[in-house]
Amino acid sequence: MIVVEKTSVGIYLKKRNLTKQYLKVKQDIVNDNYKAVDLKKRKPHSNNIWYFRITKKYRAFAEKMDNTLYVFHISDHQ
Repeated sequence: MIVVEKTSVGIYLKKRNLTKQYLKVKQDIVNDNYKAVDLKKRKPHSNNIWYFRITKKYRAFAEKMDNTLYVFHISDHQ
């Protein structure tokens, strides 16, 4: 699977020093290791919004189209 981020996501990651953790998680998704990143579909399932864990504190939200995951938001989970 291919992972693509919005530019605002990159800025958010840099400000919070999460770039290294995010790149590791991104590599897990590219290698189809979804269990390691806890990739799940968010309810309601009809919205086609997926989320995955970056750290215990941060989650990334993405939209899946074909074989591409478009990351559009990172949030403080706690």
